[in-house]
Amino acid sequence: MTMESVGQRIRDLRAERGWTLKELASKCELSTSFLSQVERGLSSVSITSLHVICQALGMTLGEFFRQLGDGAASPEPDEQALEVMKATDQRAVNLSEASIKYRFLSREFPGRQFEIMLGEIPSGYFYPPFPHEGEEFGYVLEGQLRLTIGDEVYTLGPGDSYHFAASTPHGYQAEGDAAVRILWVQTLKYFQTRDGIKTHSE
Repeated sequence: MTMESVGQRIRDLRAERGWTLKELASKCELSTSFLSQVERGLSSVSITSLHVICQALGMTLGEFFRQLGDGAASPEPDEQALEVMKATDQRAVNLSEASIKYRFLSREFPGRQFEIMLGEIPSGYFYPPFPHEGEEFGYVLEGQLRLTIGDEVYTLGPGDSYHFAASTPHGYQAEGDAAVRILWVQTLKYFQTRDGIKTHSE
């Protein structure tokens, strides 16, 4: 998956709806110039901003990535097993070499409350502290994670976990030469505010 393919798919979906770039940007509360760069594959986009774009387009992230993978619409819930997800069905998202890589483990069904992911934080990558709604849980699988929660800083390794109210500003950094792999469980409201989308920080 490349930024060019992500951007082209966003452009195609926007065109199908008859929207101008400015109209979609307004619905997403993102700048027109940023969205233009994303559509042309000239700028990376965070998973949270992509979620907001998908919301404006009337689809979920899972539907977007499934369509991106095979060009087909997502099957209706009664046409797929909701209880399990085979490894071949999990969507791996790598929006840029310098950003966090995600693998979505959650099934989509009406009323679900959580997003469950595997995250890989590249060595040296710093995710500045930011608050958001809901709860956040993490279990470190590999590497050394520098976790900031409010004024406290923790160094966590394989087997360590954390769970807190995400309204406290928190951030991440991968320490050492190896990437950090984390099992993440977060409430869905996470995607509506993380990364400072409302302030157009992209």
